[in-house]
Amino acid sequence: MNLKESFELHRNAVQVELEQQRDAGIKLGYFYALMNIAKEMSTLDGPRTAEETWIDYLSFLRTVEEHKRSPYSFLEWDEVHGREHLQHTLQEGGAFLTFHYGFVRHNMVTIGQEIRKGHYREGLPFYLVAERDTVIQEKQLDKWESIRKYSRAEMLNSQDELIGIKLYSHLKKGGCFSLFVDGQTGYNTDNYQLQLPFLTSNIRTRSGIFRILSKAKKPVCLYFMTMTTDYRSRIVFLPPFQPSEDVQQIAEQIYEPFRSQLLQQPEQWRFWDRHHEQVLSWKSEDETTHHSSHIELPRLDWISRPVEGFGQLGVNLQQAQIYNLG
Repeated sequence: MNLKESFELHRNAVQVELEQQRDAGIKLGYFYALMNIAKEMSTLDGPRTAEETWIDYLSFLRTVEEHKRSPYSFLEWDEVHGREHLQHTLQEGGAFLTFHYGFVRHNMVTIGQEIRKGHYREGLPFYLVAERDTVIQEKQLDKWESIRKYSRAEMLNSQDELIGIKLYSHLKKGGCFSLFVDGQTGYNTDNYQLQLPFLTSNIRTRSGIFRILSKAKKPVCLYFMTMTTDYRSRIVFLPPFQPSEDVQQIAEQIYEPFRSQLLQQPEQWRFWDRHHEQVLSWKSEDETTHHSSHIELPRLDWISRPVEGFGQLGVNLQQAQIYNLG
């Protein structure tokens, strides 16, 4: 089954399931994703509605999950762009940064090829940085672990007490690692979080990785793994940049290409369901949440499934307003 057939199969299944759940309420995680998409993109003039983007988001998640079970489905990407940027960063030692966007597990297909061709310093592992639970889960996936070992890649716990020192030291030795910028995990509480513009909201993000980059002064290569609009798999490595000492500036340099990618294909970002946890303010903050006992409810497009001790939420997509139904 090719990507188009897989995605369309999952999309049909998602549409049927959502209609079956419409009256009783959808899962809270599904609701949060729809809420965040609607609130983030309601003032943008995109070609699709929030609901259409949301359905594609749920469908793409299932497509990605299908390929999680079949790691060898990506023996090669349909399109590889910027291979020279990948090679340069491997040779110099540096940070490969990406987001939970697209086919996130298949990064080592192309990176591993270049490591085995000799573009990376002998004797140094290539670190894949992830939160503790993800490291445990990934090591239980035997086929994926084999691919990582073949590529000299090792999982590294982002919540380790010494994670900052380990990454800095690795970079200074000429090593490389890959890290998901939007993971928002690290050791302990970050007392120096940064504020950044997202699409139409303002968000907060941990500052640790940006501080490491400002001190290490090694190349930073952003890369994205996507499914194109014509259903081809594509991995793109952007030209590496040399980070300055300005931590805020580094963060903005890294988030700007992600925002551009997100505007093109918002459905491929995995973390729409938790985005509100990062948001400091929405563009229409005053219109965000209303309690049903104080106002007359408009038409609700979707409601969440009631949760004991939490209640129930509803959303009006035209106004991108969320209602607490008690």
